[in-house]
Amino acid sequence: MPSFSRLPHTQQLDLLEGLTRAALTKHYGLDGAAVRMEVQQYEDNAVWRITPPGRSSFVARLSVRDGRPAQQQRSEMRWLESLAASRTVAVPEPVTTTGGHYVVPIDVPAHDEPATLALLHWLPGTAEPPYRQPGVAQEMGRAAAHLHEHAATVPLPDFDRPVWNAETILLKGYALVDPAAQEQLGAEGTAALRKIAELITPALQEGGQEDRGRIHGDLHRENMIAMSGGGIGVIDFDDCGTGHYLLDIATALSSVHRIAHKEEGAYEEFAHTFLAGYTQVRPLPTNSARLLEPYLLLRDSFILNFVTAAAPVNADVASWGPRRIAGIVAHMQAYLDGHPYPGTLAPEQF
Repeated sequence: MPSFSRLPHTQQLDLLEGLTRAALTKHYGLDGAAVRMEVQQYEDNAVWRITPPGRSSFVARLSVRDGRPAQQQRSEMRWLESLAASRTVAVPEPVTTTGGHYVVPIDVPAHDEPATLALLHWLPGTAEPPYRQPGVAQEMGRAAAHLHEHAATVPLPDFDRPVWNAETILLKGYALVDPAAQEQLGAEGTAALRKIAELITPALQEGGQEDRGRIHGDLHRENMIAMSGGGIGVIDFDDCGTGHYLLDIATALSSVHRIAHKEEGAYEEFAHTFLAGYTQVRPLPTNSARLLEPYLLLRDSFILNFVTAAAPVNADVASWGPRRIAGIVAHMQAYLDGHPYPGTLAPEQF
């Protein structure tokens, strides 16, 4: 059999679907052959909506490429369990195997990386909340704040997840340490990212322990769900870790800026209402007005790491990745020329 990485995208998915169906039968007491499987995405993870006949849906996540080690995935699941129990924000609750395990190892033929499967309850609602609908921006801000308030007030011993900061995302991030990534950025893009790292690292090191804790790590609009009964749920904790709370806030704001910036005042209105919702639950981190811009840059650096690593081995990411790289590099070069970074707010807008 050819190497898994050399199989066409559709063949990879077909193989992974078969392995997942078998695991559902063996480890979760479901009839894997009878469930309906609907692909949600396939990047570093293959994700399906799983619907058994006559039952509510689940989400199956099969990590096949540079996935988190099993112990880190267990930490993710423990946080999700704790969040679900708190009833402060809706999240997908993990499903354990018949043996009581959060994570199942999966042997993918001709694949040289470990693969693991996790199963969670499906969170019903509307994906990508309509950010201009009355009340939505406020609830998005409240959901982010509830995640951070839980992190600040509910200890999780032995929480083993990545640390997201200037060192791990910028200075030692894939985009700046891997020659293949630098080739995708180009010489000018690599130089711009190096200069960005030099300029913003001091700001990213500011703040005390009260400004840092467990964070979602990828809190963009597509990872939020408008719940049918009101409020906003949060999904896809695969990048959760520890870091400054402003990284989550910048991620949410940046994701809306990308679609709202062409309509005058739309982004600013959303951001003001989002931040107001956040402060209904907990105060903003120290010096948020000044530090938001560096964290917007850090968020885009995080995206550069992901895209440059995934595009060479994933056809889906390769289809949009080069455009995203070019856009971020252009924004960074404009910032170095003295322009505000996209998503930056004036102090009076906080």
